[in-house]
Parts: sequence; C-alpha cells; structure tokens
Amino acid sequence: MIRTLSADDLDFGEDASTLVYSDTLRFILPVPSLAGGGEPFAPPAGEMRNESFTDRRGRPIQGRGIVFFNPDDRCWQVAHGDGTAVINIGPMTEGEAAVLIAKISSLSPDPERLTLDDLKAVIGYAVDTLKMRAVFSSSRAYVAERMMPVDAAASPGLGLHRRRAHDYCRVVFVPGAGQFLGPAATPQVFKNGAVIVKQGDDIRLIQADVFADHYRFPDGRPARVSELKMQDLGR
Repeated sequence: MIRTLSADDLDFGEDASTLVYSDTLRFILPVPSLAGGGEPFAPPAGEMRNESFTDRRGRPIQGRGIVFFNPDDRCWQVAHGDGTAVINIGPMTEGEAAVLIAKISSLSPDPERLTLDDLKAVIGYAVDTLKMRAVFSSSRAYVAERMMPVDAAASPGLGLHRRRAHDYCRVVFVPGAGQFLGPAATPQVFKNGAVIVKQGDDIRLIQADVFADHYRFPDGRPARVSELKMQDLGR
C-alpha cells in the first residue's frame, strides 16, 4: 500500500523544522481568461478511470481552465482560466527563458491572448524540448506578493522571476517513498525522500534530490537535505 501523507501529519514548529529561503529562477506563464473558461477540471481520457480531481482535504476540485501534468512530482495540476492563475515552470536559466519567450511569441504576440491549445503547446515545449522538470500552478496574486521579475522590460507577469530576498519558509525532510496531499489535483509522488515546504498557508512537496539546488540556509549555504530536520513517519 502506498504511504499517503498530509500537512496534518507534520510539525512545522521551530524545534521540529528548518528555516530556509528559495534561491532559484522560475518562469512565470500567465493563464489568460480563456474562451468558455477553458476545459473542465477532469482527468484526461484514459487517466484515473472512475476518479475525479480532489484537493488535499478530499473535496472535488470544480471549475474550468487548463489541466496539465507535472513530471517532477508525477501528479496532475489544474489552473483556473479566469485570468487569476499562472503556470510556474523551472528551474530555468536566462538562455532557456529567452528560447521559451520566442516560442510564446510565435504563438501570439500578446501573452494574454494565448489560447488553451497555445498554453498546452508551451508546456509541452518546455517539458519535451527544454527538459524542464517542474510545472505547477500558482496565482497572479502570489507572484505579485512573493516574487519579482528578473527582466523589468519583459511583458508584465511573464518570464523569469525569483522569490523576494529572504522570503523564508520552514521545511521538514521525510525519508522513503510515498505520496503527499499537496496543492495539486492528484497527490505529489516521491520515491527517494521528500522535503515538505511551508510558506505561509502554502504547503507543498519538493523532491529531495533537487532541493539543495533551489533553497539556501539563512547563512547562504545550499540547504542540503542531510542537514534538515527529519520526520520519519514510516516508510
């Protein structure tokens, strides 16, 4: 049986977790107001037969927008098609971002006019051609509050962003394999340990093998998993 964890199983108190901050570049792709609101939030044909998307509390996820797969956590994601959502892609270099901007421009000179099919083409290009590992949904409000653009000349809300300086969060390391009921439409899956990140009310999983590439300790050192507080909840 697959071990399933939720935020309720973890202790993010000061004595039980580790303080870190994010230090990586992410590409932000705004999701426009899509025609008809986009596609229904339902698993693609042939996936999850007789099941529906649910949130971390087991409640059905309702609405319309775009449905896509996050290869990093092997889970399905949804983003609302009402103009409030973004798709977060990365990690990404400035050169890779320039290539992705060119791809987006070839589909539409105005990113707010991208269609549902255009968005899926951009995601497919990022994953299949640029080999981006993580693709997940967020909100424009979160980006405006927590992130800042790398290129001020880029289209508003589009392109490379990084977290604002010293935007701290608390993390715990969970060894072993299992799945985590996070912000995605299906559980985030991990096979070789996971780091669970809590930043404000946002709680999500980061794969253990790449965590140190994205986060640092307050003194600036890479946040190596071996130095994090561990909570072994059974393997």
